[in-house]
Amino acid sequence: MKSSSPWVCLCLATLFTSCAHNASPIKIAKMTSYLMSNPAPVVGKTVSGQDIYIGGLSGLIYLDSKEGALFFNAITDRGPNGWAEGIDRPFLLPEFSPQIITLKTDPVKKSLEVVSSLPLKKKNREKLTGLPNKRDEENPTDLYGYMYSVDPLGLDTEALTRDAEGGYWVGDEYAPSLVHFNSKGVMTKRLVPGEELPKIYKERRPNRGFEGIALVENKLFGFMQSPLKKEESVAKIVEVNLDTLKTSAEYLYPFEPGNDKIGDAAAIGKNTFLVIEQNGKIGTQSSKLIFKITLSESDHPVTKTLIADLKETPFNNIEKVEGLTVINNRQIALTIDNDFQINSKTDKQTGITPLNDLANQILIIDFNQDL
Repeated sequence: MKSSSPWVCLCLATLFTSCAHNASPIKIAKMTSYLMSNPAPVVGKTVSGQDIYIGGLSGLIYLDSKEGALFFNAITDRGPNGWAEGIDRPFLLPEFSPQIITLKTDPVKKSLEVVSSLPLKKKNREKLTGLPNKRDEENPTDLYGYMYSVDPLGLDTEALTRDAEGGYWVGDEYAPSLVHFNSKGVMTKRLVPGEELPKIYKERRPNRGFEGIALVENKLFGFMQSPLKKEESVAKIVEVNLDTLKTSAEYLYPFEPGNDKIGDAAAIGKNTFLVIEQNGKIGTQSSKLIFKITLSESDHPVTKTLIADLKETPFNNIEKVEGLTVINNRQIALTIDNDFQINSKTDKQTGITPLNDLANQILIIDFNQDL
């Protein structure tokens, strides 16, 4: 496997974004939204006495259905954190453990509920935290601006897939890393740049690490959220052989003009995946697209086929669509990251953070033909 230069990547990306996909998406036959009631379940109380509700959902796995109800796994991100001032960022619940939750849809009420949660743990079985690994990109503070300690083992969990033994692989934005947890939520492996993963991944931009993850047989695929450098237009997809725990290939994901973020990914075949591509905007400026991609040779761009344009869905007016799973060959599910309903800067005098009413939700999309 050779390493492609940024110049080559940029040129290839320009070529492929101009001709690599069809112009029309598959026709959507039906959409069904399931909303979690407000307020959602409380995950903690801040030192200022403010209740914080479950949210920050990233990654989605379809489990099964029973009597019309659908069951999913989702993962929270690192936890409720406020708006940054420079590199200072307040962590509302520094003790929060990222967790895998089980969600259930109600087919009659069109509602969404939390069935159970699995807080994640470090290898020594201590609570996992979502605190940054170091201070040079983000400085964690309390609600009043005083510094918290960093956690070299903390994770910003953003992607989720399951293995055949009931465990989970998780994508992390901090290192960035690909992390395995057993069925009890205890970390067993953390694959990091410079060891199992390419060293250059350390150069990812802040909060732009692994945003998608998929497992196909013995191959684990990690999808970087964005290009390593702002001026580039391709994101890296890494393939890890789990028999050797070594990188076996890398692929290039070219973005459409104006887009620079992957929201999630899901496998639909040995070399075929669905990918959410977006620009982080809402309304008329929003671009949220779902592509089917096919991998070719290592170090080459993927081939893209447009499956859905979310501008005609309720998610067009939501900033972060960060969960994607396949229910069957004509049906997918999406979920959003509502940032724990955090709406504005934390008041350093009172320790109170304004919240909004953006509910956790799942959108089921039915297509009129196979994916």
